[in-house]
Amino acid sequence: MRQSIKILLVTLNVIAAAAMLLGKLTTMVSPAHWLVFAYFGLFFPFILAVNFAFMLFWLFCRKWKALFISLIASFLCINNICNTFPIHLIRPSVNEEASRLKVMTYNIDAFRQFSASKKSTMDSLLSFVNRKNPDVVCFQEFYVYNKSGKTTEKNVLKGLHKYPYHFIHYSVSEETFGEGLAIFSKYPIDYKGICQFSKGYYMTIYADITVNSKTIRIFNHHMESYKFTMDERKHYEDLVGDFNSHLFRDVILKFSSKMNEAYNVRARQADIVAKTIAESPFPVVVCGDFNDVPVSYTYTKIKKDLIDTYASVGTGYGNTYSHKLFPFRIDYIMVDPSFHPISSRVAHVKYSDHYPVIAEVALP
Repeated sequence: MRQSIKILLVTLNVIAAAAMLLGKLTTMVSPAHWLVFAYFGLFFPFILAVNFAFMLFWLFCRKWKALFISLIASFLCINNICNTFPIHLIRPSVNEEASRLKVMTYNIDAFRQFSASKKSTMDSLLSFVNRKNPDVVCFQEFYVYNKSGKTTEKNVLKGLHKYPYHFIHYSVSEETFGEGLAIFSKYPIDYKGICQFSKGYYMTIYADITVNSKTIRIFNHHMESYKFTMDERKHYEDLVGDFNSHLFRDVILKFSSKMNEAYNVRARQADIVAKTIAESPFPVVVCGDFNDVPVSYTYTKIKKDLIDTYASVGTGYGNTYSHKLFPFRIDYIMVDPSFHPISSRVAHVKYSDHYPVIAEVALP
């Protein structure tokens, strides 16, 4: 290998390794203080892939010193790597006599009533939930009408008759419709609560249930999104298909503005959520659409000492947002450290723009 080419490749490798380490910093530094780190977390999978390619290249060329550039960076970011690409081929051993709890979290995208087809997925989606038969279901973007003949709360309750206990709170409530969060449970709900972030759409609700004499607090979050419009997403798709410098500039300006705002707001919401979880007198199950990736301040702040069920026992990248150009894992089920995750998976069904996460845990 020519010396000039080797120097160039080593330089690029150092930049890639530094980018991965900067991604690690986003888990420690609030975007409200240093916004730029958040983008290294968002693109962490791509940065990791570049570093992995460099390691394979140096290994093939037998350049052992150069190999250590990305190897050391990967070692320092091992937790981020495991949270992003978990691999578990052996099912964890669990006490067969232990009580179990099966939970589902699902951003249902208003039952797709505002998708291009304008056709509600309510019947198919509720049928899917009943087939999977979780003990607790947390819905985000729960949108129902008050008119008969449409997707109504009454029809949803009828479709989920196996879940006699529920807590529905509408952050937006009008004469003809309501939209918010919902928790459905097979177990009685002893107490309900709301954590409103501010005057707006996003919030947290929680409900206490008792399972075999153990009280558990179920949290359901929906956190600040980037609020990209359909036109903006279409522009992004057009740009990927056919690069245009003018369109690129417009997309970057619009996307960065909305993303910067979302990162700042979500960081403040994460601080509130983390405090609310810490104040729980009972072990917790934390569900919801965090609208942020595993290598992020939001994820790390909320998770703290909790167990991310998918990172703990799931396998693969596990994206929960279904858009082919935004394949991110942003929906989570986290549990108290005293719980023992048995299984966790992402179900690739097309009833929403998100995929549901289903997890089963053994209780202490």
